[in-house]
Amino acid sequence: MNILNILKKYFLISFFLLFLTILGAISYLNLINSDNTKTFDTSKLSLFAKDSILKEKHNYLENSFNENFAGKLFFVEKYGALQKLFDKKLVDDSLAERRVYKGNKDMLYYIIPQKNINEKAVKNIAYVKTELEKSQIPTAFIMPPNKHSINSENFPYGVLDYATTNSDELYQTLMENGVTTLNLNSDYFKEQMDDTRYFYMTDTHWKNETAFWAYQKTLEFLKNTLSYDYYNKNNSNLLTNYSVQKTENTYIGSMGKRVGKDYIVKKDDYELILPAFETNYSYKKYDENFALLGEKMGNFEKVFVNKEILESKDIYIDKYTTMMGYGSPYEIITNENIDNNSKIAIIKDSFAMPFSAYLSTNIAQIHLLDTRYENIRKNLLSTIKTLKPDYVLFICSPSSVYYFPDMFEFGAK
Repeated sequence: MNILNILKKYFLISFFLLFLTILGAISYLNLINSDNTKTFDTSKLSLFAKDSILKEKHNYLENSFNENFAGKLFFVEKYGALQKLFDKKLVDDSLAERRVYKGNKDMLYYIIPQKNINEKAVKNIAYVKTELEKSQIPTAFIMPPNKHSINSENFPYGVLDYATTNSDELYQTLMENGVTTLNLNSDYFKEQMDDTRYFYMTDTHWKNETAFWAYQKTLEFLKNTLSYDYYNKNNSNLLTNYSVQKTENTYIGSMGKRVGKDYIVKKDDYELILPAFETNYSYKKYDENFALLGEKMGNFEKVFVNKEILESKDIYIDKYTTMMGYGSPYEIITNENIDNNSKIAIIKDSFAMPFSAYLSTNIAQIHLLDTRYENIRKNLLSTIKTLKPDYVLFICSPSSVYYFPDMFEFGAK
């Protein structure tokens, strides 16, 4: 062992001893000083700000310790800097599924550590489809691509990721259970799409460009597979009919937050894709008890885009939420320029947010239901039967089936 390796070893040990000492002291101070009487007053907030508070309330109990952890960002960043110093490609986390791996071209990935497609969730999705068919309401599943769309053996030896395996088996199992499914993960792979172009480097989400690609593929699926006739007088499915506004080097996403700015190579860019044609909308957001939170009216940019988030100088603010905010439990998008009665209901996770905005250029009314909220889940079937949409689309990342099994608890026996 040379002198450099010895120095590295003892520096690492000394750093962790100091780290744990300070960490313990600050943790104790936060626990005894934490505010257990926190309330969430949304009466004077903007529509998008209410989204953020609602999400905070939804996650408050499990996140209260982390939210009150003084100086946590300092330690995350210094720990990340240390990992970078030693050229670590895999940064461990207390949650196995939140370990961060640095891949080609410095892209960050979460590792799906288990082979598990959640067969109970598939059974529940098939149950919803069967129940809605009794009311002549057809259902389909739109499966977004994984950020890691290659086979796990392409990661270094010892790093096993089951994202692609789970997605492939989820698609197969959905189809075997009679759920018509658009496998965008397969299309992404076949078209040899590059993660560095179509996903954020530091975040789990697809870019708006990828959401637009998925929207185009979904329109083809609606027409060719489901025989659904949609409005398209503006040729809104063509990217040439949109303007693109790029903000460079602007934010660090959820994966980057777990390793800090000193670990990553560069911050992510953000591109807004806005219609160049005339648009006119009503966009309503509701809480999980179907109480109205607020309404925005106007063109595409006015109702869907939060410029305050995009223009924020805070590199850790979630710029992905520039389009449609965090998403509320229940939302209604009405395209006032479409004079037919077309209506689609979407059961969604966060991947549906920019996607739904683009789809709204072709559909008169879209209802979005987030079944991560218990009351939305409990009332899902009755709500959809009352709405009587032309189609119900699940738009959920395959990882949601793995990470959030509760959102698919629809009551199948």
